[in-house]
Amino acid sequence: MAGSDGVVDVRSTLQRMRRRGGLPVAFGGLSSGSRQFRISELTGTTTNSLRDLAITPGNGLGGKVLTMSRPISVADYPTSRAISHEYDAAVGAEGLRSMLAVPVVVRGQVRGVLYGALRQPLLLGDRALSAAVEAARELERALE
Repeated sequence: MAGSDGVVDVRSTLQRMRRRGGLPVAFGGLSSGSRQFRISELTGTTTNSLRDLAITPGNGLGGKVLTMSRPISVADYPTSRAISHEYDAAVGAEGLRSMLAVPVVVRGQVRGVLYGALRQPLLLGDRALSAAVEAARELERALE
């Protein structure tokens, strides 16, 4: 959603995503034109280990989302064989286990990624995924 100054408010979108999806942790960011992006907004975190983390295509959960342009979830991030593990130290410092990530796609280009997470290795249900997809769509509309 765009604020009164025209800046897209990623933080408020993440807070709504947490509420709607029952997610204790949400974070994400938008790209500044390159294919990589930095995690710029954190909500529900207990550390700053994820802040300003540069996510590159193909690496980790978010990098896989950048490459595939679709939502992806893992039930246990540290042990998942579905993703690479370049960001394990940052994710582990925050104590995150179950995670989902969804792309923010504007005019066919991935402009960012939103994440939701739990600190337990549980399957994330439809409520969490739907809330994350809805949040990404809100940002997409604000960026068009």
